[in-house]
Amino acid sequence: MGAMRKEEAYRQIEAIDREITLLGHIGAILEWDQELYAPAKASDERGRQMGYIKSGMHELATSPLMGEILEAVGASEANPGGDASDPFLRAIIRLRGQEYRKAHVVPSSLVAAISEETTKGYTVWLEARSKKDWKLFAPTFQRILDLQKERASCCRKPGQGLYDVLLDDYEEGASEAWIDALFAPLLEPVRDIIAHAPAIDDSFLRKTYPVEAQQALQREVMEAMGFDFSRGLVGTSAHPFTSTLGEEDVRITTRYTDPSVMDSFYSTVHESGHALYEQWASTGRQKGTTIAGGASYALHESQSRLWENIIGRSRPFLLALWPSFQKRFATQLEGIGFDQFYRAVNKVQPGCIRTNSDEVCYVLHIMLRYEIEKQLVKGSLSVDEVPEAWNKLSEQLLGIRPTDDALGCLQDVHWAGGSIGYFPSYALGNLYGAQIWDALRGELDTDRILASGQWQPIVRWLGEHVWQYGMGLDPATLIKTVSGKALDATSFTRYLETKYKEM
Repeated sequence: MGAMRKEEAYRQIEAIDREITLLGHIGAILEWDQELYAPAKASDERGRQMGYIKSGMHELATSPLMGEILEAVGASEANPGGDASDPFLRAIIRLRGQEYRKAHVVPSSLVAAISEETTKGYTVWLEARSKKDWKLFAPTFQRILDLQKERASCCRKPGQGLYDVLLDDYEEGASEAWIDALFAPLLEPVRDIIAHAPAIDDSFLRKTYPVEAQQALQREVMEAMGFDFSRGLVGTSAHPFTSTLGEEDVRITTRYTDPSVMDSFYSTVHESGHALYEQWASTGRQKGTTIAGGASYALHESQSRLWENIIGRSRPFLLALWPSFQKRFATQLEGIGFDQFYRAVNKVQPGCIRTNSDEVCYVLHIMLRYEIEKQLVKGSLSVDEVPEAWNKLSEQLLGIRPTDDALGCLQDVHWAGGSIGYFPSYALGNLYGAQIWDALRGELDTDRILASGQWQPIVRWLGEHVWQYGMGLDPATLIKTVSGKALDATSFTRYLETKYKEM
């Protein structure tokens, strides 16, 4: 191709990427409204609205024009960045090429059908969860599962399983075999920690804590973490989440209905970790492009779970916040010393709810969902059999049998949104986060910084080494650049064993 043709292709691929990103932001506004404000009967038309936007994004991403552009810039699976020398353009070409190769074989009608069904699915899930009845959700979930399997069958490569395709949606290059190998070393140390966990009285955390005081404390923490409130805000929803509604509009939600005050606190810290990644990635030329996001869902989870657990449940972090806890919750914490508070916050005890789980048992919650998803996609488990299969696995892994579907298979919103293959990202995020933390601790005195309450050096290190790149680096390259090695389980298992042996 001549130079002018190639330069025109570079211009067009960036312009199309920005249009797709803009449509995604509009869709996020509709989803935000759906989850926080929309009446139940709005879901049918909202589904059509979302289907219209998603199919439009799909058509832009998979059009014959996109194919011509990718050919003009020399992009292929072997050369994903094409001939571009500019790192920004190479990243855009890599990301657009990945989506084109995976999605151009998927009909727009199927994309629209998935969007419509999953938008309605949220409302159906809410009702089923409130009534604790899986049967109310099962028909909708069956349609969502069938549609996602149909999509996966459209774009799978020779020898690739359907579940591998779905896993790859969230973690580039992921497969059952790869995840199985990463999860295998975790089971024994996690079970050992649980078996030796002492009984700790944490009942004082389940007293009534005024919501206004919780909100004030959480804002204080978010500001110290570096969340920019001129570019984001906090809402309340049934299931906490983070959403980017614009290049200068990153929002999170939390909830105040959980039994422990720390459940809400850590939901906010967790979502703020996601939001920081989004805010840092949306800078400069990256604003308004696909690059302005996390390198993968698991790397996104690494930052939220790093802040929630490795940082947020650490002694120096909590020590810095202890005066604020005492000031805002003097009545609830009367007679409670810091050591008792620290041990209560880090209590290890299996429970039914994933989002309220301690960081040790959390791994088993993900393994449960991973096993259920594998069987559903392969067809060895039917949708109607999910509650019993869930309860049996919960007994095997956690030693607890949920007493109703709301405490079991209806507790998570992910399947209602079509996110089949997402759950492993949470556990992979633990591994990424621990590996990144090891690298960070090699350069900074993290205990001193956290205890000071002035966390900017840690925020800046993460921003400069991880967040600022957005999706500009693929996950394998990013983790090797940061830590010097490929992803494995050693940093995370060492972190857990060291922390809980000391406790």
